[in-house]
Amino acid sequence: MAAHRNLLLPVETSTEPFWHSELHPLHNHKSTKDLPQTCDVLIIGAGFSGVATAYNLVKGEVSGDAPDLSVVILEARGVCSGATGRNGTYFTHPKRRT
Repeated sequence: MAAHRNLLLPVETSTEPFWHSELHPLHNHKSTKDLPQTCDVLIIGAGFSGVATAYNLVKGEVSGDAPDLSVVILEARGVCSGATGRNGTYFTHPKRRT
């Protein structure tokens, strides 16, 4: 029987991807010290999808005009530190699915 392991994520023994060896100055950026009490849009995860969603909402590239939205991204570690930065292969070409 498999040993019980703590399922709290992210794991403490996580490794750093190669491209995080020299971090960008904004890698662990926090725009505020404390989380706001309210927001218009809350995004869980700062992977490609989360960051792209926040960017397009703020820049207005999806709807054509940029509403004044309050956007918050929650990330357990750093930008692209999860599956996005580790070839998690969650997005695959439909022809490759079997």
